[in-house]
Amino acid sequence: MLQKLFSFVLDNYINNYKNAERADPNYEVLIHQIPAHIRAIFPMRRDLLVTGSCGVGQKTDFPWVAIFNKNITTSARKGLYLVYLFKKDMSGFYLSLNQGITYFADTFKRKKYINARKVSNYFKEEIGDHYFDKGDINLIAASSTLGYGYQETNIISKYYAKGMFSTDDLLSDLQKMLVIYDELVGVLGEDNYDYNGAINKIIFDYNDSFEDAESSIEHIKHAITSPKDINIVRRLINVEPQEKRTKKFSRIRSGAVRKVDYIEKAKVDAEVGLLGELLALSYERERLIEEGYPDLADKVKHVADNSARGYDIISYQLIDLKMKKIYIEVKTTTNKLDVDFPVSKNEVLTSNEKKDQYCVFRIYDCRNK
Repeated sequence: MLQKLFSFVLDNYINNYKNAERADPNYEVLIHQIPAHIRAIFPMRRDLLVTGSCGVGQKTDFPWVAIFNKNITTSARKGLYLVYLFKKDMSGFYLSLNQGITYFADTFKRKKYINARKVSNYFKEEIGDHYFDKGDINLIAASSTLGYGYQETNIISKYYAKGMFSTDDLLSDLQKMLVIYDELVGVLGEDNYDYNGAINKIIFDYNDSFEDAESSIEHIKHAITSPKDINIVRRLINVEPQEKRTKKFSRIRSGAVRKVDYIEKAKVDAEVGLLGELLALSYERERLIEEGYPDLADKVKHVADNSARGYDIISYQLIDLKMKKIYIEVKTTTNKLDVDFPVSKNEVLTSNEKKDQYCVFRIYDCRNK
């Protein structure tokens, strides 16, 4: 039945009606019949609201039927929702995981679409699903129309060309998309369903906190003040864990008691840490290229702020026969022997969360050629 209803809209929407009115047969299908059939598929889901629209007053070129989780939103103007979006020429339609543009428009003004895409790209990367399309959708929309906004706020989608879909296709895809939607709702539920707050975290805390590896390598070089550290070409070499330095005679090793210059010590420690991260970034890029994954080498990221995420680098590694993200914390020392290194509470929590995708790079003798 759903196939017939969607096909009816594709075949009949472009007609002589200029306004959204009940006399137009498409009004009944979009506003009542399609939503009713979708609600009947999920009779126990009291948290879902299903509504359709063919415009308010003037008939829209881009009719839609949306599925909202009421914990997040009940409007296509805000929040995260699923929506069927019809192309202007009625040659097909999309099932889209989409987000309302109003908050972006009110908060970011001219940068609304730039930041909407940042959020979309974050979700695309985190969702990890390969069934749905992560590319752009094309509603044949001019930049000044509502359709253009739907295009820019799309996250993932499935396209249905006219005459090329069945009711079974629609039901199966909707159920798969709803699983993804429910997962995101669950994550947002951990923060009282504050979607606007989530947007801010993504835009200000996530995207601005990472740099691609190549840019980070250059920035780190500029941050290291010692000319010899900039000019010497170093490469990491895999070695067995180094011999632990004995704690015997520690008082003798410590040398004469002296007042510590904490500012200078912090500066030196910071440079050593940056040098280690530079080496680790280069190593990970080269490793992925050698293993035949140059595309993933370009996706290696460096934490560009001091946000205590519990890791310094995002890279990729073969785990359970799949290339997965790994989260690397870099611990660097100028010592040739293994010495104790501090581990923060946040690093412990992050390692517990990421499990086998969490790694610690222990780099010895970092100033050696």
